[in-house]
Amino acid sequence: MKKLILIFAMFLSLNVSAQGKKYYVAVSGNDQNNGLSPHTAWRSIQKINGTNFKPGDTVLFAGGEAFDGTIKLSSDDSGSLARPVVLTSFGRAKAIVNGGDSDGLLAVNTSFIKIKDLVFTGSGVNKNKGGGIHFFSNDTLKAPSYIDIEACDAKGFLTYGIVFGAEGKLSCKGYRHVRITGCNASENGQGGIGSYGDQRGFQHKDFIIKRCKAFNNRGVLGQTNGHSGNGIVMSMIDGLLIDHCEAFENGADNRCDAGGPVGIWVWMCKNAIIQNCVSHNNHAGGTKDGGGFDIDGGASNCIMQYNYSYDNEGAGYLLAEFGALFPFTNNIVRFNVSVNDGRKNNYGGIAIWGASSEYSVTNSAVYNNTVCVDDSHLINGMPAALTFMGVNFKNVLIANNIFVTKGSAHLINADTIIAKPAAYLLHNNYYSFDNQYAFDYGHQKFQSIQKWIEGNPEQEISNGKASMINIDPLFVNNPFDKQRKANFSLQKTSKLRSKLFVVPVYSKKKAFPGVAQ
Repeated sequence: MKKLILIFAMFLSLNVSAQGKKYYVAVSGNDQNNGLSPHTAWRSIQKINGTNFKPGDTVLFAGGEAFDGTIKLSSDDSGSLARPVVLTSFGRAKAIVNGGDSDGLLAVNTSFIKIKDLVFTGSGVNKNKGGGIHFFSNDTLKAPSYIDIEACDAKGFLTYGIVFGAEGKLSCKGYRHVRITGCNASENGQGGIGSYGDQRGFQHKDFIIKRCKAFNNRGVLGQTNGHSGNGIVMSMIDGLLIDHCEAFENGADNRCDAGGPVGIWVWMCKNAIIQNCVSHNNHAGGTKDGGGFDIDGGASNCIMQYNYSYDNEGAGYLLAEFGALFPFTNNIVRFNVSVNDGRKNNYGGIAIWGASSEYSVTNSAVYNNTVCVDDSHLINGMPAALTFMGVNFKNVLIANNIFVTKGSAHLINADTIIAKPAAYLLHNNYYSFDNQYAFDYGHQKFQSIQKWIEGNPEQEISNGKASMINIDPLFVNNPFDKQRKANFSLQKTSKLRSKLFVVPVYSKKKAFPGVAQ
């Protein structure tokens, strides 16, 4: 990842404008002009599409003005590492590319492109048939590379605001070295930002998504086959970083009950990290999902860390395997916060689900997270701090977490008894602000931690001794006080500060060896 960042730094710091031509586009222009100055500007996107750009060329749209049509780029418009082709605005505002019923920009097998400070608009989910910024590859010989999308907005498209795709054949190369920074994707159908390809492999490599917002992507009302309304959903990528992004108010119009949307998530990805992100007020639109964050089917060696999830209808953090062709294994959820997630359909702040014994969540760890959940403003069901759905897990560790409830919200929901080696709970802190300790576990209801432990002797045991904790965490601020900014740091007097614990994590050599964290 460090090497990738250094390469991008070189790519972005070069003075590209001095080495290529500058072409201006303005409403007052004329396509018969040479386009080489604001006074001799072109008029239309059609003129742009009829021009093959060379490395170092820049296309500048007049800021605040709207241009109708789809910008179409091909491999013939590719720049180079030293001299990318740039599309941007000039003046004090962003130019608007109105894709109407089609794509805003469609680039096929195009490399070394930078798109900056542009707004892409579609005719709305009910009319539009395309995506906002759509990069597609069907090249079997060379992977298109080095795409930089910065400070762009994309809204009103049927599919995604920003999307990277590869032909559904493993022989086709996906995109490499992609950066999406400071962009907003809203009011789209399938989702805000996404990727797709052949589910039999990982065609794309090395993506970075930073400081982006995906919001009000409600979904597609008429679509019942396949979920819609996601915030950021990435797939078929080896090497992905999603950092300091936000997703909210997505998914309300999803009408697929087989699965639902999530604020920020990955599936069929490996070596992906989601960190420092916020996901809140996302909706299921039906009976599934609608959560904050998710590592899903076919994912491996992925991490969710330092994120904040709150007021989502689904799980705050979901580990799920639906039946992908690659195993779900070696994934980690750590150092995250969930507050009042699971407002609908009995989800938990943290939830785990595997479709079958063949498609299980395996060799994964959930540790050092803070989950707070209450029973107010529920849509249906009863949320829990931790939810197990089924028993299709193997070597899943849940350790050193803080689980806090208020009112009648449950600490754990599990529709069957969970025993080792399926999942192992160890050294977690369970606390109820109202002294209501509710566990719905394997069709049995327990009203105290002690009763739950007695009924589940394999859990919360370390070296023959009980490892669970029952202490008021003493947060700096009350996590359920909506009038104050949440602060989940522990007060200096919190006894949890003295409860040091070596978190075991899964290793291929040995299940759950002790590793200091």
